[in-house]
Parts: sequence; structure tokens; C-alpha cells
Amino acid sequence: MSVQSLAAQPKPFYLIFLIEIWERFGFYGVQALLVLYMVQQLGYQDSHADFLFAAFSALVFLLPCLGGYIGDKVLGTKRTILLGAVVLALGYLLLSLPIISNHHLALPLAFITVGVGLFKANPSSLLSKVYEETPHNLDSGFTLYYMAINIGGAISMNLTPILNKIFGWHVAFSVCCAGILLAILNFLFMRKSILGVGSKPDQKPMRWDYFGYVLFGIVALIFGSNFLLNHYRMVSWLLWGGTITLLFSYMTLIAKAEPKERKGMFLFIILFTQSIVFFVLYFQMPTSLSLFALRNVDHSILGIPIQPAQFQMLNSFWVMAMSPVMAWFYQCLDKHNRDLSLPAKFSLGTLLSGLAFLCLPLGSFFNHQGVISGMWLVFSYWLQSTGELLVSALGLSLAARYVPQRLMGFIMGLWFLCASLASIIAGKVASIASIPGNISRDPYLSLPIYNHLFIKIGSTTLVVSLVMFTLVPFLKKLTGK
Repeated sequence: MSVQSLAAQPKPFYLIFLIEIWERFGFYGVQALLVLYMVQQLGYQDSHADFLFAAFSALVFLLPCLGGYIGDKVLGTKRTILLGAVVLALGYLLLSLPIISNHHLALPLAFITVGVGLFKANPSSLLSKVYEETPHNLDSGFTLYYMAINIGGAISMNLTPILNKIFGWHVAFSVCCAGILLAILNFLFMRKSILGVGSKPDQKPMRWDYFGYVLFGIVALIFGSNFLLNHYRMVSWLLWGGTITLLFSYMTLIAKAEPKERKGMFLFIILFTQSIVFFVLYFQMPTSLSLFALRNVDHSILGIPIQPAQFQMLNSFWVMAMSPVMAWFYQCLDKHNRDLSLPAKFSLGTLLSGLAFLCLPLGSFFNHQGVISGMWLVFSYWLQSTGELLVSALGLSLAARYVPQRLMGFIMGLWFLCASLASIIAGKVASIASIPGNISRDPYLSLPIYNHLFIKIGSTTLVVSLVMFTLVPFLKKLTGK
């Protein structure tokens, strides 16, 4: 996306662009360090850290459903963004205080989950309203918006590990807090640019009774999230129960749907189920891959020193670097009338993601005292990020294409619930490579354990991709292409 495209956007866009950069700066900084903080600073076992992070991520994915509703129907999109940012700032502040985070880690994480829940869905909702009168600019606006997510994440995941190395964990977390405070300041100083933009409640005076109800709900959610994070296995039980119930309900809806609707709904559930694989693989980045980088990867790239947590920045880097390449690739296919079908993109993306994990055990053949070159992890992230771009039609855009509009609310709930469940599965998968404390400092002994995990993940993912490739002709018939 060119500088000219950025300059051509309407004024409200720049406010949304900046607050998204700073919000993601804060969140991804915490995500990059969290598992390492639990293992290195708090002395948690790998499995404990993996499961707690999984429960935290599950709540982060689940609560935006509620935040989106509050923004659209109760307080207004802009007020909910500001409220979510304030709750996030409190969460990061608590995390930066050793007396809290060293002894009551679940409490700041509970604030963060509720803050993200309030914030996450609303900037994109606000952005869509900016382009209601100029829908032809919507695609470029959202492309730049998603670039903001990657810019904020890349800067933060590059900076906070360095600050942690020099000044310590809590200074790094303080910088994440500073990021969300900058988002709040951006919002307050530039709020005039979005005076006429927002949901229906934004155009009306504040209903203080509604605000009181929401504050009460926030406090209740923080207490509830704190309890669930302290008893994280309950999160798994609740999500499994909810997902099975909703999937059963969805199959019932397919049976009752019009015959012309059933094909699309059936295709959606197949591709949707496969998308869970991507979430499971994605959540290995801040868990098993992060700990692998700590223990068994040389902390340098091309001779440049790098902190273990900084490797996570490669995902954002490769997504930004490969996006124009993939756009050119799709244009070339289109010129030759050989555009990839959606099922084929899913299958190819799954294949690349499987290879991303299988290349790491290959690198162990060239290890030096149990440590492999950082370039193997660079290559792995490239494969996985390219696979991610191939399935960029995931989520509600997929639903919009194949599911009747009347079911979109139900599908939104199912989507976030399944994404949350995938994070729980990812925690279980990552725990396969839980390294006992007595060998965690011996790369020779930990390397085979990580190889075992990556071979399992890679081979399972390859099998899924091969099955999907065999189903592509059948699935193409369902798409009508």
C-alpha cells in the first residue's frame, strides 16, 4: 500500500489508524513476554504457563462479542473504545507493579481480557462507518488498518524484549502501558475528527444509567475472569460445552435451511473447522516456539544479536513483506484465468503451515551443542505467515459469503467461541513439550523434546492438508465454481 493511498484517506481514518497501532503495541508487547515471564521470572512449569496463556487468549477472543454489542447498542462505539482503553491501561499498570504481577498474575490479566473485549471489535466497526459514503475506498482503508495492527505488533515485539533485557520485566510492561496511554491521548486530542461518525448511541447524549450498568458488568467480568484464570481448566470445560452445543445447533439450522442455502452452509462449517488448525498453530508462537527460541535457538540473525521474544516479531514482518507479493501472485493467476479457489487456498495454506514446523527438526541435524541457527526460525515464520495470508478470507468474511445474513449474529458467536477453543487446544499441544526444570538449561536434552512436538504438529497438519486437497474438487462444487 503506497504513501499516496495513506494520504488519500478521510480524516477520521488517521485517528483509528493511530489508536489501533498503539493498542496493538501494548497488547503484543505483553503477549511476546508473558510466557517467558511466567517461566523465567515466576518459576512456572512450562505446562502451567502454556495452559494459563491459553485460558487468557481464550477470554481475549471471546469477550469482544460483548464489547461489540455494547458499542453498537448500549454506549456507542467511541465511548466503548475509550472505556476499553482505560481498562487496558489499568491492566498494564497492574502488570508493571511487581507486588501485583509477581504474586497475583491473574488479576492484571483479567483487566487486560476485559479491556481487549471492550476495545477490540469497535475500531473496525467505526472504520466501516467512515466509508459508508465512499464504499469504493473501503478495501484500501481496511488494508491500511490491518497494516496498523502489524506495525504496532512489530514495533512492540522488537522493543519490549530489549527493554526487558536492559531494565527488567516490569519496565517492559510499563512501556506497554505507555502505549495504550498514547492511544487514549490520540483519541482525546483528535476526537473532533470523528464527531459525525459512530453508532446510533454515539449520536445521543450519554445514558448514565446504561453507563452504570456497564461499569457494574465490567467489575463482574474482571472478578469472573480472575477466578477463571486461577482455575483455568474450567475455561476448557466451558468452551468445549459451549462449542459442542453451538455446532449441534448449527447442524440443526443446516437441516432446516432452504436447499439452495445448505451447500454454502456446509462448506462454511468444513472450512471453518479447518481454520481452527490455523489458530492452534498461531498460538504456538508465544508458547512452544517462544520457549524453543529461548532454549534451543542461537540468539542472533545474520550475526545481529536478538532476544528470544523478538523472534515473534517475524510473523508481523513476513505478513507485511509478503502481502504485496501475494497480491501480485493472485493478479498473475487471474490474468491467466487460473485463480485459486477458496478450498485450494485453505489447503495450500495448511500445507505451508505444516512445513513450517517440520523444517525445525530438520534444522536440528545442523545443531551446535543443542542449539540451531536462528535462520531456521526465520524460515519457519516465513512459511507460516505465507500460509496465514493464503487463508485471509477466514472468519466473518467467509460467513458473509456462504451463510444467510439472518444467521450472522449466531455465526459471530460460533466464530469467537471456536477461536477461543482453539487457544485451549493450542495450550494442550504446547504442553507436550513441557521441559522439566532439571533439564530446562541443557539444550542437548530439551532439543529432542521440541523435535517430538514439532514433528507431531507438522505431520498432523500435513495429513489435514492432504485430505483437504483431495476434497478440493468436491468443495469447489459446493462453491459453484
